[in-house]
Amino acid sequence: MWEDTAKPMQLGKLSPRELERLVFPFQGRKREEVLFGAHLGRDCGVLHFSGLLLSLTCDPVTGTAKHAGALAPHLVANDLIASGAEPVALLVSLLFPPETKASAIEDTMRELDAAASSLGFAILGGHTEITDAVLRPVIHCTGVGKIASSSPPDVTRVSPGDFIVMTKGAGIEGTGILALERAEELRGVFSEEELRKAQDFLKKVSVLPEGRVALAFSPHCLHDATEGGVLGAVWEVCAARNLGFVIDESKVFVFPETERLARHFGLDPLRLISSGTLLIFTPKPQPLLAALHEAGIPAGVIGQVTGNSRVLLRRNGQREEILECPQDELWRILEREK
Repeated sequence: MWEDTAKPMQLGKLSPRELERLVFPFQGRKREEVLFGAHLGRDCGVLHFSGLLLSLTCDPVTGTAKHAGALAPHLVANDLIASGAEPVALLVSLLFPPETKASAIEDTMRELDAAASSLGFAILGGHTEITDAVLRPVIHCTGVGKIASSSPPDVTRVSPGDFIVMTKGAGIEGTGILALERAEELRGVFSEEELRKAQDFLKKVSVLPEGRVALAFSPHCLHDATEGGVLGAVWEVCAARNLGFVIDESKVFVFPETERLARHFGLDPLRLISSGTLLIFTPKPQPLLAALHEAGIPAGVIGQVTGNSRVLLRRNGQREEILECPQDELWRILEREK
């Protein structure tokens, strides 16, 4: 049973338990145009109008203020492609602290414009404000996408026996953010060239290429691994269906730069925010894997959906039962380093 306490909330996205208690019960009026509404493991709402399916989502950038304008459109584009939608339009809310200079606002807009253009977004409008309510810039994007399929992927289609395919590697976004936010500290760990390479991981955050490939194979569900990392993303999807999973840690690729950061900060790459990593739930992984590899996108099966417990098979052979959705490692490190 849920028990309210006076203890402050943790940094980062609310846990699935908190979302189900504090957020999901409050969804306004029921409307016939709503095909998919708010739900654990689902990042977009989908509306249908006379056969036209529109996907809508929103996301803030809160983990870093550096190059946030370049990052923000990718986060909503990733959610849209995971719902089966191509990016169409973007609304942007910008909150800047009082000491902000005009040049910083222009730089942010230039980054937003370049990223939006590369993804196919038109920026329709939004809101821009100087406010003492924030200590550093906050960028919040709302994305709109168009779905061509009449049966798009969704968390409700995930079934026992589905294979879990992961693209690229674990901890992509977290690697880039930590390399930027803790650059001075990491200069004692990385060379300048290695540090720049780790910072450039933020250029790997788009999952549009692999999403477009995957959609041709009618996957049951697509989910980009954001807060909570790969393990958190799998947990969310399976918990939404009251299902279990088995993930083999030895099958989860971790970039060398991420491994070095993990050793330095004492973090788990599987629990590190990972925009840029797409999880694909499918009963038939082999044709999909062949197509991804042909497109030059690294991918592999890391586990399978089950009907019971949620288990991580560690490299040393130990079975670790994952009882709760993991808190993201990024917030733990940033909070500790204050």
